[in-house]
Amino acid sequence: MIGTARHRRVPGWVVATVAAAAFAAIALIGVLITSNPGWSAQEIRIVIAVNGTSTAALDAIAHTIAVLLGPTGAAVITLGAMALAALLARSWVLGLRLGILIGFSWGTADLVKALVQRPRPDPALLPFPPAVEPTTFSYPSGHTAFAVALGVSVFALLTLARARYITLAAAIILVAATAWSRVYLGVHYPTDTLASMFLVPFLVWALVRWTGRISLFTRKGADRAHAASSGRWQRQP
Repeated sequence: MIGTARHRRVPGWVVATVAAAAFAAIALIGVLITSNPGWSAQEIRIVIAVNGTSTAALDAIAHTIAVLLGPTGAAVITLGAMALAALLARSWVLGLRLGILIGFSWGTADLVKALVQRPRPDPALLPFPPAVEPTTFSYPSGHTAFAVALGVSVFALLTLARARYITLAAAIILVAATAWSRVYLGVHYPTDTLASMFLVPFLVWALVRWTGRISLFTRKGADRAHAASSGRWQRQP
């Protein structure tokens, strides 16, 4: 059942501090990497090696991920996930909360991208350069950030243990495949994807706690907004 999972109580200020520290750390690391050309010169070797394994089958997988988890595809997936969550919980409040978790954590990762402004890998160095060179900055990976945001957000709002385990396994596979695809296509460095993997879970955690303090998203608030709700909401600490 989709609802609000029960979590151990951690003071809100601790959650906010940890999330802010994660944001600051990832942004600072990005600035240091960008200001040190030697770092990217070392990483490009990995990008060239992964990009050089190109096959028709792997190309199809990587390009499919690129389209599905790109800005338009991610927006469609988010709306679909919100609608499905609302349908299963019989409450639009749950769908709205899921959308907030995904959208804000994903968007915050893009804020780091704008702050750091790391250039993309040089396509001229790649054995198989991308057909369309991205126009945005490289750090962190937006595709990977969305994959993490989607998986962690759904996991955070599930109530059934078995469904949570399945979601966690699926999220790990999705994130790993997305991170690989970005390096494989030659549009991201490995640290771009690692930054998204590290930052986004902390952002989702903070958003879960923040939304849990809003009356609309508590059990009483949801019941008042939706008398026909399934009644399976659990108050978020």
